[in-house]
Parts: sequence; C-alpha cells; structure tokens
Amino acid sequence: MNAPVQTIAPLTEVVDDAVDAYVRWREECDDAREAYLRWSCAAKADRTLASYAYIAALDREEIAASVYAVAMRRLGQEFVEGPFAEPRRLWRGNSASARAMNERGE
Repeated sequence: MNAPVQTIAPLTEVVDDAVDAYVRWREECDDAREAYLRWSCAAKADRTLASYAYIAALDREEIAASVYAVAMRRLGQEFVEGPFAEPRRLWRGNSASARAMNERGE
C-alpha cells in the first residue's frame, strides 16, 4: 500500500512556545525550591517574610505550569487536529480516504 507522502513544515512558533513555557516552568520550580530552603532555614525574625516569598514563588510556579499546560495542549492539537494528523490517520487506516484506498487494494 502506497500512502501519499506529504511534507509539512513544522509549526515552529507552536513548538517554540511549548519549549519556552517548559523552560520558564522549570526555572520557576527551581526558584520555588530555593525559596522553600530559605524559608525552612530562616531565623525566627525572618520567617514571616521568607514565608511570603515562598508563597509568591509557588504562585509564580503555578502560573508558569498553567502556561506550559496551555502550550502543550496547543501543540497536541496541532498533531491531533492540524496538518500533522492526516498522515497518521492514513497510516492507521482511520480515515475515509484510507479505507477507500484499502478497498481499492492500493
């Protein structure tokens, strides 16, 4: 069976956004970890301020995680619903055109 081969240029903007979001999230994770260590080792007089800094770091990490999740959903949609999906559907035989090709013996 010969399936049509279609060259599709990667959607670099979507991929770049996903990578950037991942890097940002990992940086915020590191910052939250460092803020936690500062809070856990803080002197009694500094604990309140350190706890606020830790909470702020957790909030930033949560926002970065949400941005990363949106970027990954967008990337996933490009491979499920976008132009990258058609070759996969043809290969798996899930589309009407693939079934028609199979019926014709192509």
